[in-house]
Amino acid sequence: MMLYKPSHPHSLLQDDQLFLLQRFPQEKWRMLPSFSGAAGWLGMHDSLRFGQGMLDHLGRQYLEQKLDWETFQQRLLHEAYLHYGHLDGHHRLEDDEHFPKMRLQQPKLASGFDLLENDHHQIAERLSEIDRDLLRLRQTQLQPSQQKWVDQLIDNIKQSGELLYRHLADEEDLVIPLLALQQEAN
Repeated sequence: MMLYKPSHPHSLLQDDQLFLLQRFPQEKWRMLPSFSGAAGWLGMHDSLRFGQGMLDHLGRQYLEQKLDWETFQQRLLHEAYLHYGHLDGHHRLEDDEHFPKMRLQQPKLASGFDLLENDHHQIAERLSEIDRDLLRLRQTQLQPSQQKWVDQLIDNIKQSGELLYRHLADEEDLVIPLLALQQEAN
């Protein structure tokens, strides 16, 4: 039986990783003294959601034949490189700077940070595959026989987005309450 509930139904966080979320629930985040720091974190996540949403939108537009091949190719390459570069930099900063400090401040959450770092590795693996496909996309004049490959690329981008959306929500459930606790201690 779970004592504490995550903020979304697809969470992989376990009960023992959510005790701070119970104390600092999402609906109270904007009222917390720590919200200025949390707002930066949430704003970064919003920009990542927006970037992923743009990629998903372009894929749908192409599949619904609302974009021609050349427009799709140019826009997807541009948006993908912006988004994935931003995402990679964000995850490197978290892995190298933020998460190690947070682990020290709240050792009880170590398994939660393990989960988030594992997500980073899974996302990086998917992005590596997508990056290879984007390179191919850059060099391709679409032939009817390649439509299945393009459909698969669009699906891979969508699936990586689903992982990203879940990861961002789990990260917020773990990190934002920890920022509130840090502010309270100061």
